[in-house]
Amino acid sequence: MDRTVRDRARRALARLIDRGPRSNLDIQPLHGRSPWLRMRVGDFRVIFRELTPDEIKLRGIDPPGYLVERVVNRRDLEEALRPL
Repeated sequence: MDRTVRDRARRALARLIDRGPRSNLDIQPLHGRSPWLRMRVGDFRVIFRELTPDEIKLRGIDPPGYLVERVVNRRDLEEALRPL
């Protein structure tokens, strides 16, 4: 992943943490793979889920917290979802 894409993904994740899920962020649930979500960032997809209250407490962070599984090109999304 080049630097531009990496920076865009970081900014999108920062907006998610700062303001919570919003309509201007293209976030969709992954059907049949609850609690996983995907966020579209150009041609890339960020696969993530919200941390549980116990995970947030264990990590000692303020809510909300998210676990990013992968950032993949959209053409590789189906393959990346198989292990979930």
